[in-house]
Amino acid sequence: MKLLNLLSGIGLVLASVMDSSAQGFSISPARIFLTGNPGETLSTTINISNSSDQQLAFNTRVQDWDRDSTGTKIYYAPGTKPNSNSNWVSLTTNTVTIGPGETIQAALTMHVPPEARATSNSMLFFTQIAPQEKNNDPNKKIGINVLMEVGVQLYYIPPALNHGDLEFLDFQDLGITPGSNTRKVALKIHNTGAINKDAFVRMELTNKETGEEIKITAVPLAMLPEATQWIYVELPTNLKGNYLAVALLDAGKSYDLKVAEKEIIYTP
Repeated sequence: MKLLNLLSGIGLVLASVMDSSAQGFSISPARIFLTGNPGETLSTTINISNSSDQQLAFNTRVQDWDRDSTGTKIYYAPGTKPNSNSNWVSLTTNTVTIGPGETIQAALTMHVPPEARATSNSMLFFTQIAPQEKNNDPNKKIGINVLMEVGVQLYYIPPALNHGDLEFLDFQDLGITPGSNTRKVALKIHNTGAINKDAFVRMELTNKETGEEIKITAVPLAMLPEATQWIYVELPTNLKGNYLAVALLDAGKSYDLKVAEKEIIYTP
């Protein structure tokens, strides 16, 4: 490589904020970033909209979370991870009820302890509660209600932290995955900063013999502070010849564009 600069349970479905709107409700924002000095009490609001024709109710809870080496979220009990702010978070109520066509705001407060010096995170879950239905017929079967659960990411970011950068660490050709019809490359990326970052990995393939250029769909990337993560990019399976693969790591205007190159020979 050349570097150039759901929760399981009956009747429960874990959904993203984007997916929840299709079910008649939406919760926004999907991510909340609170910045302030250690010892301060910070506050914000969460918008909850009900576009259905029924009253909806939600229970709330806060959990710890982080990402594994492939970026998948892993959840833990509140207050158990070193970067947790679960125990700092409170809502005005643990149960939210919203009528048909209504939009409400839930007030969220974060009590930052005086010793807080690093970026911390937690996940606030809104779990839909099934309405209680009357059933006077003992022979009538009770159906399984499919509920929705939405998570809102909560971050505390102290002032004057080192933003750092994103960098490529490795670039591997994985070939065609055994038992499937997909071809992949893997890129190892590290966040050198003390804040979380969003980026896109964009890739182009150039056939060194014919000059043909193939653009690959960009892959989104979200990284916690000082994390290292593998990103997998799918390539066409019908490639044949000598290709130059160029990966671009784009974290926005505030960061330099990073480039990694790898020459790959594909044989039929």
